[in-house]
Order: sequence, then C-alpha cells, then structure tokens
Amino acid sequence: MTASGYNHLYKKSARDAQYELIERYAPLVKRIAYHLLARLPASVQVEDLIQAGMIGLLEVSNKYDASKGASFETYAGIRIRGAMLDEVRKGDWAPRSVHRNTRMV
Repeated sequence: MTASGYNHLYKKSARDAQYELIERYAPLVKRIAYHLLARLPASVQVEDLIQAGMIGLLEVSNKYDASKGASFETYAGIRIRGAMLDEVRKGDWAPRSVHRNTRMV
C-alpha cells in the first residue's frame, strides 16, 4: 500500500480503517506464519503464530508513519514477523544464546 493509500484509510474513522487494514493484510499474516512454521519445532502451532501476527498487525496500524518512507506492507511484514518470533521466544525456557550454541555443535 502506498503512503497516499494509507493516508486515505487514516482519514476514515479509526475503527473502520483498522477493520479494513485487518481484512486487507490478514493473508499477509497467514503467509508469514506458514513461512515461519517451516523453520520452527513441531510443538509450535500455526494458530498461535497467526494470533500473534494479528496482534502485531493491530499494533502496526497504530504505529505506522508514512513520512518515514517505508511502504505499509514492508513495515507491517517486519513487525508481524517480529511479533510471531517474540511469541515463540516467550514460550521457550532456554535463552537465545543456548540455541545459538547448540547449532554450533
């Protein structure tokens, strides 16, 4: 979505704009979830990733600033993926350094 397209949505009421963004970018959340699922352990469920991604999408819709120069889709993709990874890390007992060291062995 271009900055002008996002500004058009922003001028609508905030609630209507969020609903429209969720409908438009829900497939992006699903695509990122399935892409990440291939690299995660079998214990991680795709529904959990999608839920975390949708929460990330809601946060993005409030924080996006078109004046920074990035397209909404690019910014949203990065933030959605980050929200999913944060959710996975939150459920893991081992610190990231332990996982990094086990890959080195």
